[in-house]
Amino acid sequence: MSQKTILTDVQFHFFSLKFKPLANVRDSYTSGGICKEVILHLTNIKKHGEAILCDRNEKRTKKSSREVFISSASFDYNERRAKMTMALIRKGKRPKLMQKGTFKLKSIKDLGDIVEVTHFFIDISGDNNVICTERNPNGPNIHDITYYLQKIAKVDLSLARTTELIVPNTGTIENSMDKIKNVLKFDVKIRPSNLDFIESKFKNNYFSGFEILSKIYSPEAFRIEAFFKKNGRKLIKRKENKIATSMFKEALSIFNSDPEQTEFYENFDVVYEDAKGIEDTFSLLKDKYIITYKIEADKDLSLKESYAYISKDITDFVNRNEN
Repeated sequence: MSQKTILTDVQFHFFSLKFKPLANVRDSYTSGGICKEVILHLTNIKKHGEAILCDRNEKRTKKSSREVFISSASFDYNERRAKMTMALIRKGKRPKLMQKGTFKLKSIKDLGDIVEVTHFFIDISGDNNVICTERNPNGPNIHDITYYLQKIAKVDLSLARTTELIVPNTGTIENSMDKIKNVLKFDVKIRPSNLDFIESKFKNNYFSGFEILSKIYSPEAFRIEAFFKKNGRKLIKRKENKIATSMFKEALSIFNSDPEQTEFYENFDVVYEDAKGIEDTFSLLKDKYIITYKIEADKDLSLKESYAYISKDITDFVNRNEN
């Protein structure tokens, strides 16, 4: 009897990245031109078998380093599209290898560092620099990628002073901001590694306990689910949940003014009612532009395989946003 193939989801997230040129090159380079120079610089470095190591936490003295580098890079001049892999050097206790055919364990300390990788693609064929990432919860994320590209543009090439990450959405943030009256339920999931990047005032007001728990338990993620609706009881008027409603309103305001903040949450779902008592649902994940495919659960996609899945979707996304 043949074994049943177990499938899992692989997600591809879409973004746009705008480079803001330094004053002395403003007349010579557009955002797209700077992005192309960064891509060519990185592909040239890889051709020589080298890499540039960047620590995203270099200015956070109390945090452990988060070192990333580009392990693979190429540029297709016809498609005007880069295909890259970023590696994150994994810190902390190292796993061991079980020797094949035995139950003997072997240390991997002498073999080198453990890394987690994320494949990503940059399309510069249109007016926007479109970035598509294959999501790896344990690997480099879009903020590692944008930090790295910005540093190359600023430090190595002296072309850009800052970057702006644009997160496409379906408009439900603005819609919920106009309608929200009372929160009935929320479900929020956050990875400890992202706590440092959540807007500080918001984090301190509503999620400060997560940092304490993170130091005690070192979990992969935190999840808080809260219910305020009393099932089985029909109420003429529900009591307003002021704290949860204020939290949601503040979160929506932050997401709307700074879309990058939406990337620091694994999940942010809220059931709420409007001024007329009509229930509605907000889902941060569903608000983003994400393409999902099914792959074999134990398969690690290569950069080439990852691109084969998503190449047509990138073209569709670029065409849709250019029209």
